[in-house]
Amino acid sequence: MIPLSNIDLLSFQESLRFSSNANGASQVFDLIRKKFVRATPEEIVRQLWLMYFLEDRSINPKLIAVERSIQIHGMKKRFDVVVFSKNSEPLLLVELKAPQVALQQSAFDQIVQYNMGMKVPYTLISNGEKHYCIQIDHQQKAFTYLNHLPV
Repeated sequence: MIPLSNIDLLSFQESLRFSSNANGASQVFDLIRKKFVRATPEEIVRQLWLMYFLEDRSINPKLIAVERSIQIHGMKKRFDVVVFSKNSEPLLLVELKAPQVALQQSAFDQIVQYNMGMKVPYTLISNGEKHYCIQIDHQQKAFTYLNHLPV
């Protein structure tokens, strides 16, 4: 496995906007959904990636989907992030974990299961500290770890 070591998500941390809800719970502003959401550790990782995609990679926010439902073997699941190509084809499926969650085989299995129906050519798994990008060849049923992001 080749981790993506050239991406420093923490450099975007100061750009995040925080607030508190009526109960005093911390919230972070989601630039894609255009609303404040609960600031869980996994959500902070998601927002750092969204900042990276928007600011560093200059991806149009209209080409990013966050937490949408999908059907997998008749069960409703939610993906974390999908980045679409300029011709609206899913390009990168992203599965995120909290920083304290080690990226184990179960995270890789989860994204593979999500991708079986979606057939996205690239996947990204990250806990904010370690990141892995995988290119999927659906016809050959093969995969390759990449040392860069395709977007």
